[in-house]
Amino acid sequence: MRSVKEILRPLARIESPKEIIRHFSPSWFAVTMGTGILAVDLQDFPFPFHHLFDLAWAFWWLNVGLFIVFSILFLARWAFFFNDAVSLFSHPVQSMFLGAIPVGLSTIIEGMVLFCVPTWGPRFVTLAEVLWCINVVLALVSCVLVSIYMISTHEHSLKKMTAVWVIPIIPAVSAAAAGAIILPTMANITFARYIAFLSTVLWGISVPVTLNILCIFFLRLVLHKLPPNDVIISCFLPLGPIGSAALAATALSTVAPRVFASSGDALSDVAYESLASSTSATGILVGCALWGYGLWWLGLAIFAVTKTLIDRLPFNLGWWGLIFPLGVFSDATVYLYKLTQLLFFKISASIFISVLFILWWIVMVHTLTRAYTGELFYSPSHFPQMTQSEAANFDLEV
Repeated sequence: MRSVKEILRPLARIESPKEIIRHFSPSWFAVTMGTGILAVDLQDFPFPFHHLFDLAWAFWWLNVGLFIVFSILFLARWAFFFNDAVSLFSHPVQSMFLGAIPVGLSTIIEGMVLFCVPTWGPRFVTLAEVLWCINVVLALVSCVLVSIYMISTHEHSLKKMTAVWVIPIIPAVSAAAAGAIILPTMANITFARYIAFLSTVLWGISVPVTLNILCIFFLRLVLHKLPPNDVIISCFLPLGPIGSAALAATALSTVAPRVFASSGDALSDVAYESLASSTSATGILVGCALWGYGLWWLGLAIFAVTKTLIDRLPFNLGWWGLIFPLGVFSDATVYLYKLTQLLFFKISASIFISVLFILWWIVMVHTLTRAYTGELFYSPSHFPQMTQSEAANFDLEV
């Protein structure tokens, strides 16, 4: 009878509700990343059906609610448990998840353009632009600050490395993709050009660094084989920056003729006209090349997870590392279809999004169940006595 009461009693695994705040980690924002990109993917589903817009909009509103709640809990941790919160920066893995915050915000900005602007008018374009500027700052802070801690404070080794290294770098290319999605709704062409060029700069900040990290990660896989079962889902993380990079390239190419159609102050008329005509072709080539690279990583990740399923695949918050990467890769596939009108991309996108929808429900049900018991509210940055290997494994469990 006692065990039944423990199951029914909420937060039975923690001492008090305040532990939710004390142990709240930025890895929870991976939930908003996955939920937000699912909303965007449903809106872009290649085979539209009745009430599809309403379904996608519902997921976007859920994402907004989750982001607000998580932001309040994260800020409360800094307000009430400042010393514990500061220790986050010194943790070699949990600090990486700071990048999940701006990526989650990027999905909200994209949804604002897709849902709010058509429903409530162009005034939400201005709000999206403001949020995008804030997101750019957060993305740059994530890229630079976490990288500084990695080379100055953290202790890393090749054997203990996981693909989680890409998380603090993803925000820049994710912001680039969000900027490209905002562009079609902007009436001010001059400001649109600034966003287009800045999005390209953000793409350049993130993508080369990400490709370097993925080369190192593949070397780690070759030399030390698959990561431990607890973090095997991280093998899907490379799809995140690859899909975001392809999405940014293809989305920008769809609006380039409009953004660069007229002359400007910084470039000659000929240069702008050349840029407007060539960007679409470049976007297709870059997007297809990155899509192929992502497809290779997808096959490798499926193999890794399938092999691990034979043994044991325990649930942890790291499972959300499966949802966003597959989601943004699916959205890039949709944009490749829009640019090429090839049936192959249309069918591929439909399959990816359908699988993503099922996986989201599976992961969300497990998350809600374990959040109800309090099992997920433990922050590894509070356990400095752990070895680096134990910390890395435990890290993705929360």
